[in-house]
Amino acid sequence: MKLIAVSFVLFACSAVQGDYWYGDFTDDRTVVFSNTAVILSYPDIDCSQGVRLPMGTELDITGSSGKDSLPDGMPFYWYETTFEYNGDECTGYIPGPDLAMTSLVLGGDTLFVFTVDGFNPKEYCFIATARIISSDEILAEQVFRPIDTGSIQSPYGYCIRGLELQADGLTGIKDLIELSFIYEACGYENRDVLFAWTGTDLIMGPHASSQFEAGCYHYNENFVLPSDSGGVDNEVSIEVIVEEWDEGIEGYVNTDKTSVTYIWNGEVFE
Repeated sequence: MKLIAVSFVLFACSAVQGDYWYGDFTDDRTVVFSNTAVILSYPDIDCSQGVRLPMGTELDITGSSGKDSLPDGMPFYWYETTFEYNGDECTGYIPGPDLAMTSLVLGGDTLFVFTVDGFNPKEYCFIATARIISSDEILAEQVFRPIDTGSIQSPYGYCIRGLELQADGLTGIKDLIELSFIYEACGYENRDVLFAWTGTDLIMGPHASSQFEAGCYHYNENFVLPSDSGGVDNEVSIEVIVEEWDEGIEGYVNTDKTSVTYIWNGEVFE
């Protein structure tokens, strides 16, 4: 493959970029996730002409171009994108796993980025990566199995949202991020996962789940951080609330409320 290296200016802003919603990117914008990302002249992984883009490069997504699969069997969507090269606006195609499903600017050109970028054929499951990048370098990352719908014949089905939370009261944590996996249907688990960036390490923290069945029950887990009312320094609590449908009042009633606490010891949550 013929590759051309291109340098781009990263836009520093605090807003969430590239949130992923049922196969589309919010505001039709996202950033490059992969350190091997290439914009191709047509949507085919065997295409021999491409332009290599640095991680964190902002892209405008102008459309999608069907489904395909990686050599490991991972199904994905192709996306059409526009970018500037030699003063001209160019159009090309990029595989979904090379794009960040969500990204957050943490300061300067340091970004938190996440995507589902692989498939484990032995375990028959998707593989996801959260990483901290700066100046086209990976500073830290966490690779893990994400929650999924159980269907791997189609591209990853959950929606993704990233949100920066208040890290006050958590010693040594510069940035605290909530990564949400959202599926708006009865009976499916939704999950929020905490990630802590210390400036050198990316720590995967506790997760909080929620689930509902219309006319039956609501199950919700919510984070309580040190910066929240009732929060305690260097602790993250998860409040668990269960509500069940009451035919007599035609509404939900609280049937159980518990909590679990994780201690931040400066290196991990335990």
